Amino acid sequence: MSRTKELKVNPEFNLNLFELFSLFCPDKKTKYTETLLRIMKKTPNISEHCGEIKDFLQKEYGFSRTELDNISDLQLVLFYRIIDGMFNNSDLKTFQRFCAYNERGLIKQNDVSTYQFFDEINNAVSIADIVAQGKELEKQVKVVYEDEDWLFVRPLTFNASKKYGSNTKWCTTTESNPEYFTKYASRGVLIYCLNKKTGYKVASFNSLDKNEPEFSWWNQKDARIDSLQSELPNELLKVIRVESMENKPKTNRFLLSDEDRMAEDKFLAKFGGYKIMQPIDMVEPQSEERVNRIRRGIQRVEEEVGVMEDRGEYPIGLQTLVDAMEDMPDTPSQPEPMEMSWGNEEDVMEEPVPQQARSGSFDFRNER
Repeated sequence: MSRTKELKVNPEFNLNLFELFSLFCPDKKTKYTETLLRIMKKTPNISEHCGEIKDFLQKEYGFSRTELDNISDLQLVLFYRIIDGMFNNSDLKTFQRFCAYNERGLIKQNDVSTYQFFDEINNAVSIADIVAQGKELEKQVKVVYEDEDWLFVRPLTFNASKKYGSNTKWCTTTESNPEYFTKYASRGVLIYCLNKKTGYKVASFNSLDKNEPEFSWWNQKDARIDSLQSELPNELLKVIRVESMENKPKTNRFLLSDEDRMAEDKFLAKFGGYKIMQPIDMVEPQSEERVNRIRRGIQRVEEEVGVMEDRGEYPIGLQTLVDAMEDMPDTPSQPEPMEMSWGNEEDVMEEPVPQQARSGSFDFRNER
């Protein structure tokens, strides 16, 4: 007997409605069971309900309408109830992709009898996704880092986000809603980290919007985590930090060329309610040239002060500070009460202390 026939006749996988509903009847008498089944078939609006079920199954899973029409109404309702009660919609879609990838030879562990849980299926599909989509989405991602174990990419388009973020709960991968992806892609640096051997994924995001600062990490279930929980070694955390914060980073959206950005906006316009994100108010990092110039200026001042001190001299501003400190008493005196004038007497005011003496701040360049 073939394996197909074995499964078809296996009592565990065969459901006999007559036997099940006979449990309601005394002594399982046929006349009562038949009556109950007849009443069930006359359930009001069952035909309309079955039509809706067929539309759903055809749209979500690509089932043939002809095959669905060959299933009786009672069997169809029962089939739908089992799917709705025992499975997650996304898991079943992933299973369909798993089968397709395995037929193409893209699943590394192709012995399907070894799979016991959907998590194993999801991980296998995640690894196959990287292989299958690499060339197709080459221009829609920026590869930040890659070695034998890890692949870091910045998705530049909604399609790339869905593909590389597949089998996660990230809001940026929502199938029919690009709003969250465009929000993150327009605000900062969004990076997807994929383990090529296990299928594990984690995402990082650094906001470049000075009005909404944020540096966050997200696991596959879309729960916010600490970077130490990302499972990335320290050297790879540094890669993320450099890409996200150094060398004047740009948002994901603005890594696209003007032409590609227009094409992406045209594609996203098909989704109702989508709005093109406006440029954000970005924090401008100090240029390396400016930092080095300030550093050299400080070094020159320190060298000049050192030379003058060796000669027993001080810069003018510094000498003023030294003289002021030498004139100060060892113990501060208590301030005398202020005398108030009344009537036509003129108030006597002390001459204000110069700004430099009050603040202790000197500009060497102005003094010279």
